[in-house]
This record gives sequence, C-alpha cells and structure tokens, in this order.
Amino acid sequence: MNKEISQNKSPNEADQLQKRKDHFARNLARSAKTVLAELEENPDLPLGMHYFINIMREVFVKDRVHQLLLPSLHQSTNNRKIIGTYCIMVPEELIYAAGAIPVRLCGGSYEASCIGDELVPRDTCPVVKASIGFTSFNLISLYQMCDAVIVPTTCDSKRKMGEELSKFTEVWMLEVPHIKDSEGSRRQWLQQLYVLKKNLEKFTGRRFTGRKIRRKALDTSIKMIGSAQYQARRLYEIRKSSAPVILGREAMIAINAYSYATAFEWTKAMTGLNDELEARCHKGQFICSEHTPRILLASCSPIFPNWKIPSLIEEMGAVIVADESCMGNRYLYDPVGLTEKSMTDMMVSIAARYLMPCVCPSFAPNEDRLFRLLQMAEEFSIDGIIYYVLKGCVIYDFELIRVEKIMKDKNIPVLRIETDYSSEDIEQLRTRIEAFVEMLGTKKRNSLATKTLRF
Repeated sequence: MNKEISQNKSPNEADQLQKRKDHFARNLARSAKTVLAELEENPDLPLGMHYFINIMREVFVKDRVHQLLLPSLHQSTNNRKIIGTYCIMVPEELIYAAGAIPVRLCGGSYEASCIGDELVPRDTCPVVKASIGFTSFNLISLYQMCDAVIVPTTCDSKRKMGEELSKFTEVWMLEVPHIKDSEGSRRQWLQQLYVLKKNLEKFTGRRFTGRKIRRKALDTSIKMIGSAQYQARRLYEIRKSSAPVILGREAMIAINAYSYATAFEWTKAMTGLNDELEARCHKGQFICSEHTPRILLASCSPIFPNWKIPSLIEEMGAVIVADESCMGNRYLYDPVGLTEKSMTDMMVSIAARYLMPCVCPSFAPNEDRLFRLLQMAEEFSIDGIIYYVLKGCVIYDFELIRVEKIMKDKNIPVLRIETDYSSEDIEQLRTRIEAFVEMLGTKKRNSLATKTLRF
C-alpha cells in the first residue's frame, strides 16, 4: 500500500485500509475478467486478438504486468526506467531513446474512480478520479512500477491531477499550448520537449555518464514507433471494409493494449492480426452484413476495463467501424515526418507531429477536429455518430453543438451519451442506444430499398 496512505496510521487503521484495497482490487479484477470473457465468447474472434486480450488479463486480472515488460527490462546491464504517461501528447520516441519504457496510465476503472472520489472534487471527470485512485492505492503493480510520470496540461483537471499525483510519485508536468497556429506556441512547445529531453537524460543516468540521448537512438525509436503506427493505419484501413471483419470493441482493445506493451512486441502482434484480417476480407469471412448500421464513436475515450459503451452499441446490433478518441484511432494515427536526421530536425519533427495534427478539444480554435470527423464519416460510410461524454468533461461536451450542426448538413444522426464508470445507468443507456440503432437500421434499409428500385 502507498506510504502516503499508510503513514501515521495505527495498526488497526492500516489493516482496515489494506482490506479496503484488497476489496477494490478483487472487484477490479472481476470487472476486467468479465469484459475479456465476453470478448472471448465471440465465435468470430480473430486468433490474433488473443495476444491483446492476454495483455489486458496480465495487467488487470492477474496483476503481472512485469511479465510483459520483463524482456525489455533486462535488455541491458542497467535496469531500465519505466515512465508513466497520461496523454498522447507525450512523445514516446524520447522515452525510448533515453533507454526507458513508456506505459500509458489513464484510468478506466470504476473501482479506482470510487477511491479517487475521496481525493478530488465531486464533479471531476472519472478519468482523473480513476488515475488518482489507481496511484494512491496501488491497485495494480503497474502504477507502483513507474519511476516517474508525465502529465500534459491538456485541461484544468489534468493540471490539478498532476499536483495530486506528486504526493505519491515523481511528476513532470508538460505544458501544452492551447493555440496551435501561432509561432509563439510552436516555439514554446518545442522548448517544452527540450526540457523533457533533459529530464529524461538526467533521470536515466545519461547525464552523469557523459552521454545524452543520441541522434542514432532517437532515429531508431522514431522508426520503431513508426512501424507501430503503420500497423495501426493498416487496421484503420481494414475497418473501412463495406462488410466488417472485426468488431469495433475488439479493434479498440488491440489499440488500448499498446499502452502496456513495448512498441516492438505490440507491432509484431498487430502485424499478425492485420494479416489475418486481410485474409478474412479476401475470403469473405465477415462478422456482419452490409446492412448493419455503421457507428462512429466520437468524443471521450473508452479506457479498459470501462467497456460498457462499446459493448452496448454492438450488443444492440450496430458495429463500431471507427472511433475518434485518444485511446483509439487518434493514438497512433500520425507518424513523425523527417526530412533530415540531425538532432535539431528530429526534435522539430517530433514537436510538429505531437502538436499540429492533434484534434484534442483542448485546442482553440479547433476546426481541424470538425474536418477530421467529416472526413471519417465519409471514409467509413458512417450511418450514425454516438457522441460519448464522460461526466465532468466540459471541453468535449462544449463541441457537441458544432458537431451536430455539421453532421445534420450531411444527414448523419448524432446521439449524445453522458455517463461515468458506474453500471447503474446501463439499462437506461441500453434503451437509448437500442432505439438509435433501430432508427439507423430502418433508415439504412429504406435507403437501400430506394436504390434497388431505381435500378
């Protein structure tokens, strides 16, 4: 148990805290196990998905994340540091180049959010509540294994979260500009990444051994993550198929699993999955018909094991063919573009990759996000959008009106869903989603019938 919690406690109080932690840990493992079991019950589950499901099982059910990272931890004589990150704005290329291993820590657990409820204001978003809950109680060993964590200031809650986390672990704040298009913002962001680079060099011992992050090491890490991004883009293209060959909740688990594995190992597994899915396309082994309503899941990220929205959507007869979230399609979408391989050029390219293409609603103005949603709606032949808002996440909810307006012009219905990590509203959500999916199905059948009559 975390020293911050147990210090100055009597033996009886410490015992009660330990029992409480054990209770939450058991419930977390049970929740994750249920989600994974439901995925494995699918007779059409691709064989390549078992690697990604096993990652989630090792982390959240068996609490053996060290088994996943063990080979990488012992690749050198010096123990490699593990750096936790809380946003896709953190350049993992720099972490790998420094000889450390990045892991994504954003919390998706109801049990962890219940703990966080006692440490943050009531209306804070469940991602922040769960992240603080995981760290304060060390529900799973992943959080205890991190030698330091990086928290980008993408919203007010994240900024204050970093302050709270500093009570339990070493925290590096990464100041993110909220205006992308100004020269000053771009210079400020590049400077922030140079500061991060120095922190990593110092923390991993490179500064004291007379070595810094070398150009060759950074180039190698850029290429390694570029390979992962290539495979993520392959999956992205496969999901455009008129008749899907993989469920959305399965594809999203595969992307989520990137958070807890090294980029090299994840890329090997994703290559195998993509090969299998492409073979399914050629053989016509589809998991649903062309008449199935195609959903774009937009806004907040489903974070494992909080899988109730993706599960409900596909249980109600639709299929999620795309998602616009920072734990899904957006996670590995844009590669670093290099023209030269000097250290300066690589740092500038990394800064550009993490700032300019990002469509996080923390940026203003943010016309890029509207353009991206329209582009995805066309590329994936979207029938409807489910706009998923976590309670307390104001910045995503703020953009709903603009999204509804542009989609109305394209005759694409939008359903706003607001929820948290609890299961209390599942039946209410099921009713609303079922009605939305049925409406989309009727609309699609009528449209196909009209086209048939014309011919």
